[in-house]
Amino acid sequence: MELLRFGGAVQTFFRGIGCKLALAILVLIVVLTCGLSIPVIRVMDDFLLQELVKRGLSVSRSAATPAAFSILAGDRLALDNLAAKIEESQADIGYLVIVGSQGTILAHNRLEAVGRPFEELRGTVVAWSEEYQVQKVERDGGRFFEFRTPVEFAGKKVGDVYLGLDAADLEVSRTEARRTIAAVGAAVIALGVAATWLLSALITVPVKRLASGVARLKAGEEPVIEVVSGDELGRLTRDFNEMARTISGQKQSLQSHARDLEESYTSMVRILAASIEARDEYTLGHSTRVANLSVLIGRRLGMDAAELKCLALSCFLHDLGKIRVPDAILKKAGPLSPQELEAIRRHPAHGAEILQLSGKLQRHIPAVLHHHEWYNGQGYPAGLKGDDIPLSAAILTLADTYDALTSCRPYRAGRSCEEAMREIRRYRGIQFAPELTDRFLEILPGYVEEEFTLSWDLAV
Repeated sequence: MELLRFGGAVQTFFRGIGCKLALAILVLIVVLTCGLSIPVIRVMDDFLLQELVKRGLSVSRSAATPAAFSILAGDRLALDNLAAKIEESQADIGYLVIVGSQGTILAHNRLEAVGRPFEELRGTVVAWSEEYQVQKVERDGGRFFEFRTPVEFAGKKVGDVYLGLDAADLEVSRTEARRTIAAVGAAVIALGVAATWLLSALITVPVKRLASGVARLKAGEEPVIEVVSGDELGRLTRDFNEMARTISGQKQSLQSHARDLEESYTSMVRILAASIEARDEYTLGHSTRVANLSVLIGRRLGMDAAELKCLALSCFLHDLGKIRVPDAILKKAGPLSPQELEAIRRHPAHGAEILQLSGKLQRHIPAVLHHHEWYNGQGYPAGLKGDDIPLSAAILTLADTYDALTSCRPYRAGRSCEEAMREIRRYRGIQFAPELTDRFLEILPGYVEEEFTLSWDLAV
């Protein structure tokens, strides 16, 4: 679990704007550092090579002047001594050779080579002029920078001085220089990383606060974000706080207007239902009682507040179509003729037609249109059967039937609760859905025993 939480935190971190900004700046620093290191290394390599060339030319020239006098004087001992001392003076001197005009070695730091022909090698030319030549060669199993300096006297060439500086020393110097540059580059990158995270924090912390504020504003809160700077982010934070206050105020105003509209809407429905029931003193309060019973059933079924409210309003509107039924039929004390019965049976369809005129009321059409359907398909107006009957209509049917059975009519007295329950139980699976009937019969005893009347506020 801890590993999963850690993984989630890491994933969130890498998705954050701070990480993206830091990585972008870090990549830029690394690219610039590496890009600058390459030319610096090249400049350093060239500098070290030029310094080596200068030193080698200085040594070879310092040997050429005394060598000229010794060659003319034929002083071989002086030449050998000169070669030996110069070779001993610096550790990186691999060899010093003084060659006569005939190409014979006159002096060498290794005495056994004296008197032999000097083998000139062709290597990579490093520097060249009329006075000297420097090239990189391989001689006696080693790599050397070989300097050739002419030995002249009175403008006449009498020989050459060959000086070999060990190339390994230059490589060592170059390696040390590159390590130094790499260390400096690493230090720059490390400082860049620290500066990047600091800059990222300075920029992204206010942004994260704004993002959190937006989430809280979306959740319905009125966030107030602390302003910690006077720059653009600070001004943006102040503007956000002002915007949040405006939005919260407008939201409260809209909610108040919405409540007013909803209250007006529900009041209109109840007034409409009361107007219909006022035509017949025997059905006065019928819709309210049906709504109370239906809401109790809906609660037993686990409906939420919005579903219960819609169900209650459908109950108030279920007899809306009776507006089109003449009073002579609606208030007739005796049995109805087939034509009059057909006129009564058209009231669900008439109610649905009226509700169709209002977009707000159209959601109540299923319950209003089908509240006289039977579970076995023998009802009207569509002859729906079983689960094809909308749940709201099936609930309304039970509540409507019970209230009709227990209410007095001009042509009969109202039945007792027990008689109504027996009648409803008798039509279980015929007119009413079996499971719904069982739930309804479970709540009826408590409803009657407590003389329960559900208020409108509780119903919605």
